[in-house]
Amino acid sequence: MDSRLRVEGIYDKRTVQRLKQSGLKDLSFDFRVRSFNFLQKHIFEELLDEVSHDDQIYLLFENEADFVIESIIEVAQTKCKKENIILEFSDDQSASFYESFGMSYIWHYQSDSKNMANISSSNLLKGINLSFTDLLDAHNKVTLHNLSVNLHATFSKLFLDESGLLILNLDWDSNLFSSIVEYFDFDIISMAINNKVEVCYRNVDLSKMQDHVRYLQELSL
Repeated sequence: MDSRLRVEGIYDKRTVQRLKQSGLKDLSFDFRVRSFNFLQKHIFEELLDEVSHDDQIYLLFENEADFVIESIIEVAQTKCKKENIILEFSDDQSASFYESFGMSYIWHYQSDSKNMANISSSNLLKGINLSFTDLLDAHNKVTLHNLSVNLHATFSKLFLDESGLLILNLDWDSNLFSSIVEYFDFDIISMAINNKVEVCYRNVDLSKMQDHVRYLQELSL
């Protein structure tokens, strides 16, 4: 697999350890209060003990106060180099808000965003996260080509930067279709922990998760 794999919503040390055994170095932590994978700051501090100096970590927020985000960044920087920390936002705020933290960030693409123009020209924009569900919907409506053209035109500054990231957000059992890789060159394939890889709520089935990771690692994406 050419694309890197990433797992989102990590909430325990066992999961970090197993993912690292599987060769993953992109680890995402979810600080969105409405998320089933919401992570408290003191637990995050403990999980950082399992993170290596060359791992890439992602801090995911949605409609969060700036001082809360800053407090999480401070914790992350006690164990990780600044260049190995990327913020991630699934809301629709101005680029000036995202840039106020002085760090690279990823934005979850929203076709109806009122801030897309200023986000697309942001110097700190590191990447775009695309939902597989949205791409599948566009595929079924025969508008995937138009979506691809518009996305690449709007975010041309990002895609011309060799370090820019395009992320595909999959579910564990998503059925990929061939045209998706014809229109998009994904740098990272990302899956969020959910009940499809859990024994019960917030209890990851490590073997099942690892099997899914191995399967995706063998795909040509």
